[in-house]
Amino acid sequence: MSYQDRWQTAQFRDLEFLTDSHDAKGGRRLAVHEFPGAEWPVVEDLGGQANGWTLNAYFIGANYDTACDALIAELIKPGAEWLIHPWLGRLWVRARSWSRRETHQEQGFCTLAIEFVPGGEPPPVAEPDKVDAAAAAIEGFADAAEADFDLLAMSADGLNAFVSTVQGGLEMVRQAISFAALPLSWAQQALNLVSGFKGDVGSLAATPDRYAATLRSLTHAVGLGDIQGNTSADAGGISLSASDRPRWVSRLTALSSRPVYVVTGVAATDSAVRGNLAREQALQSRLFLATAMQATLVDFAAEADRDAALQSIDAAYDALLPALPDAVFQAAISARAALMDAVMAQDLKPQQIRDIVSPLPSTVLAHRMQIDEAVLIARNGVRHPLFVRGRVYG
Repeated sequence: MSYQDRWQTAQFRDLEFLTDSHDAKGGRRLAVHEFPGAEWPVVEDLGGQANGWTLNAYFIGANYDTACDALIAELIKPGAEWLIHPWLGRLWVRARSWSRRETHQEQGFCTLAIEFVPGGEPPPVAEPDKVDAAAAAIEGFADAAEADFDLLAMSADGLNAFVSTVQGGLEMVRQAISFAALPLSWAQQALNLVSGFKGDVGSLAATPDRYAATLRSLTHAVGLGDIQGNTSADAGGISLSASDRPRWVSRLTALSSRPVYVVTGVAATDSAVRGNLAREQALQSRLFLATAMQATLVDFAAEADRDAALQSIDAAYDALLPALPDAVFQAAISARAALMDAVMAQDLKPQQIRDIVSPLPSTVLAHRMQIDEAVLIARNGVRHPLFVRGRVYG
């Protein structure tokens, strides 16, 4: 990136204007003391000097005068504001003075020399919530995967082979749901969605955009338990315990890295069908990885559970990354970085450690250690809440 790429249009109080030159000044407040008979003066440093910036704005055209008046009206307002300086970037400043110049010889044109001084201590800048930033980055990854999807034209026999192969592959999704320790009502709804998608594969294949959007809705519902399509940071409200969460994330990442389709018959000889199957599986893999990332974006109770979930994400991510096109590649990198930043910010270090010799109920231990019983059970992997012994982390 060169200096030309860093140039910007000047802006003050949301009003943009053109500039042709600028001056900036700064320095230190130095007091030079000279004494009789001394060869060298004593220089006293009194601190930094207030910076100053002068921008030469110009206005041209039939309405040059009203445009200049509008900027002066903004300069008159009291208080500090952000200035977008064409050469120096964002500066927190106050407008100190300005001088306007226009002549009869240069009709339809005037210049405005504006002097800015520091605005004082800038206002605090709110930091974006890491979980919200991660959720947005993951959605961006799914958006990029969906936008990258397309299908080649297929013959009638090729379409039938494509539909049959994809329907067979969806059985793995059904099995992942069937064997998962998930709420029964949600699991049944998710299975119904998979069955419905299997029946619509043929009609959806005619419109790649609809196919990608429908498959994205399916993976979202399967992964997050959000049948109505709502999104939330708590993974759509699935009632999973902290210890169950890593196992479910592992199942989702397994769906993103499952073996390639086994093709036979027409699918094995038709290049369009083979290409479309590869594209369809690539889309499924990327969307299931995005869903696994979203399912990991929760508050964990123990470091081990968090690390196990992230290890599953990393394994699937590393497997998919080399084959991603540029746009999806960049979105995947951003999503993983934001996910790591959000999840690793959780403080899961135990505040207390106790060695329990005689078994005690988890309720009693939680009361003594002043923590929630569910957190104590999850953090320590308690098998029986009535008989807890050994080293316990609070």
